[in-house]
Amino acid sequence: MNEPLLDDLSDTESNPVALLPNDPKQADVTDFEVFGWCLYSWAAEPFIVSVVGTYVPLLLEQIARDNGVRLSDKLTPCNGLHDPTIPLPSPPDSVGNATLASQGDSCVLPLLGGRFYIDTSSYALYTFSVSVLVQTVVVISMSGAADRGSHRKPMLVGFGVVGGLFTMAYWLLGPQNYYMASLLAILANSAFGGVNVCGNSFLSLLVNNHPTVRSIQHSASEKLAKMGELSSKISGTCAAAGYVSALLMQVITMLVILHVRNNPNVDSLIYPLKLVIGLVGLWWLVFQLPIHFLLKSRPSKELLIAAVPPSPSEPNYLLGYLKYQLVVIKAYILHGYRTLLSAAKAASQLKDITAFLVGWFVVSDSLTTINSTAILFAKSDLQMTTLQLSQIGILTMISAIGGSVLLPNVIQPYFKLSLKQTMVLIIVWASVIPLYGIIGFFIQSLGLHHATEMYFLAIWYGFSLGGVATISRSLYSMLIPKGQESVFFALFSITDKGSSIVGPLLVGLIIDRTHDIRKCFWVLFLLLVAAVPLFWYGVDVDRGIKEANVLEEEEVD
Repeated sequence: MNEPLLDDLSDTESNPVALLPNDPKQADVTDFEVFGWCLYSWAAEPFIVSVVGTYVPLLLEQIARDNGVRLSDKLTPCNGLHDPTIPLPSPPDSVGNATLASQGDSCVLPLLGGRFYIDTSSYALYTFSVSVLVQTVVVISMSGAADRGSHRKPMLVGFGVVGGLFTMAYWLLGPQNYYMASLLAILANSAFGGVNVCGNSFLSLLVNNHPTVRSIQHSASEKLAKMGELSSKISGTCAAAGYVSALLMQVITMLVILHVRNNPNVDSLIYPLKLVIGLVGLWWLVFQLPIHFLLKSRPSKELLIAAVPPSPSEPNYLLGYLKYQLVVIKAYILHGYRTLLSAAKAASQLKDITAFLVGWFVVSDSLTTINSTAILFAKSDLQMTTLQLSQIGILTMISAIGGSVLLPNVIQPYFKLSLKQTMVLIIVWASVIPLYGIIGFFIQSLGLHHATEMYFLAIWYGFSLGGVATISRSLYSMLIPKGQESVFFALFSITDKGSSIVGPLLVGLIIDRTHDIRKCFWVLFLLLVAAVPLFWYGVDVDRGIKEANVLEEEEVD
């Protein structure tokens, strides 16, 4: 069988499905379709908020603690639950004992038969770093296919179904299976990355094909203003739908945890966490399926593959068909890497997209790591229970809904703020969170010394989370060339999620070195402060749109 030859089919006369997203042959976007798009956020957002943001860090820390030993001697089980079938390592010498004793009696998890020891709080952070690395590979591999033909919607649905099933698999987790707990987190988070790229890439298509934008024919400035307004509102509606879903699911899981905690027959700390994580996976699976019927495919240019599928009458048809499918998959994966490389080169020529992606790398990394660090800090240092942390998750979601609705619909128009100004405002707002943790080094009455302070910070963090999810996506969608939405949003997703390789890894190393989570707040604060000039001086929306239009015209030519 011949190797595939890849090429763009730009001739729409010979290929009727090779339509650019803003082609007049595309149907107008309806409110019903916007609802279908928002449903992807409704289905998937509880996973990233409840599972990744709350319950999986708690489960990974708890299962690591249940299988961990005291740092002081590397012999004594932390919770008295060490598996007796696994031999404990030899105790360290007297010099090592003296050194370790000075570091406190922290809990560490032996890995690879005791060759390595890591702090149980950093185990979740390292898991998330690896999961994002795998997710990045998945996103790159599928990004090219998402921009070709009608693959975007099936991939959106397919990744969601797979992610839901992997999340439900936590129900099968055993008390000593901490490696399996990490593996499931990696697989489910990678599936969410695919959903995120395909879902985000629909935003530009919905805006460009919306009747209110198409009706503006002669005024470029008016059309630009309408696109910015509509992009913010649609993105805000989608973000709000996701946060409402996450809030509802957070309430349900909290009630489940409360019910299980009052059950005298349940004495495992892992069981209620497994139960609610699996419920979130079931939610994701159930609400992912209707997207297939509600969202239009919005086909793009096809990928030409010079390989012919075998005829059913041929001998060994099934084997031949399997080989053909492997050739097709290989072609799309190679095309994904090739087009992503081209997009990266193109992005490097677009000053504003480059500045945005660098700034977004820093902001996304900081906000993601703040959440994980705060959850682990609340559990280990403030001794907060799973029920209390679930309540904090509810407060965060209520505030996030407020941020996603108020910022684009009230605050931004009232103060006549541009998307860039609003983005800088929300970064400054978010920087207060790690700054408050730093205050705790100098003041004993303030700065996260009491569990009640976490409730106030949850509200503050939620507002910044909802705001940045809405504004960042809207600002970026204004800068990308039309017809390359999935590829450029793959860059956005890689920058967004890929940055999370660095933050959790860095924080995990700090925790392993110092066994003091509070010191991580210094790094998070400095990162957010550094992002402000990147957006303020580096991003010019008008210039970015002109550059994107020039690149789009060159691609068409």
